[in-house]
Parts: sequence; C-alpha cells; structure tokens
Amino acid sequence: MKITRYGVTLERLLPEHSEMVRNWRNDRKISQFMFYKGEITEAMQQEWFASIDNEQNFFFLINYNSAPIGLINISSIDWENKTAYTGLFIYDEKFWASDVPVMASLAMLDVFLLLFDIQIAYAKVKGTNMVAHKYNTALGFTRTKKIELGLGWEYALQKDTYLRETKNLRKAAIRLKGNDTLVELLKGHPVDTWIGERLAKVNKEVVKGLDVRMG
Repeated sequence: MKITRYGVTLERLLPEHSEMVRNWRNDRKISQFMFYKGEITEAMQQEWFASIDNEQNFFFLINYNSAPIGLINISSIDWENKTAYTGLFIYDEKFWASDVPVMASLAMLDVFLLLFDIQIAYAKVKGTNMVAHKYNTALGFTRTKKIELGLGWEYALQKDTYLRETKNLRKAAIRLKGNDTLVELLKGHPVDTWIGERLAKVNKEVVKGLDVRMG
C-alpha cells in the first residue's frame, strides 16, 4: 500500500525495508527519544515485523523526492471501536526543520481519520522529547496521562479536534501541494486486498472530499 498526498508518499513496510529501519532505529539520534533504548537485533526486528504485518498495523516509510527519510505509523488499530496509536520519526536530519514531517502526518491522518473513520488517535511521547510534545499539540493532540512509570505522556486526538485544530494548516497544505490523494495497492497482498474492500465501502462524498484515486 502506498499513499501519496501533500507531496509525500507513504509506503507500507515490506520485508526488504526491515533492515534499513532497524539501522535507523538503533542510531543514537533516534533511539534517544524512544522508551526502549537498547539495541534491536536482526532477530528482534524480524519478530517485530511479523507481529505488525496485518490489518491492525500500518507502518509507512516516508518517501520524499523518491527517497526514504523516516517512518510514520498508525498501529494497534481497533477497527470496531475506531481507535489507534500513532508515531513518527524522521531519520534524515535535513528534514527535521522542514514541512515534510507535517505533510506526512496530515496525509496519514486525513486518510485514516476521514476515509477509514478512526475517531481517536493516541500518541506516546517521552517526557524529555519537547519537540514531539509541541508537534503533537500543534496537530490537536491533548495530554491525557503519564505512562511508562512516569517517563512519558500519552496524548489523545479526537477526529473532530483534528479537523478543527488543523483546518488552516490543511488549507495551506492543499494550496501548496494540491488536494489529490493517490492510493496504490499491491495485487495479491492480503492486507492490501482487505484495505481495497474497505475503501470500496467508504462514503462517496468522503472519497470525493480527498480527491481519492486508485493507482
């Protein structure tokens, strides 16, 4: 599955991406912001990938100008109760102060909150990661409770709050990048087949609102 919106392409992780992501995650510049800071072995990474290769978890490479620069996810999705967890890191330092992370977040949240009607998205943020605290707040997340033995915070984002708090931001993104959304599905992939069936049931007005086209 690939989602292209606001000038970025989100590409769902495939087995061939796993080792690159493991190396990113083990790099000190990323691991310092994570609750688990130990080294992730190849075996651990393979076990993790097997656990998230399903319709409850969507981990995407963030591709900008055809190059992978980071990882974004919406995971632990409860489709019945319409809740999920989100996360993001940018590995390429050139883009830390750019608009690319925001565009990636907006693209993913637009698709999963609007097309797939997720009502509440949660995020876990380490207490010392002030950049992430400010970033999530700007998207409409609000702090709810302490987690990880007091080392971090859980944030929650209501769908209606997202639409209200990012209204001007999304308008600016549309003005700069356009409103079209390209969704590409891998033929024969079980999760992509499942997503295609779910997309077919989405309200046509919602699909039209994001200018969705299938690739």
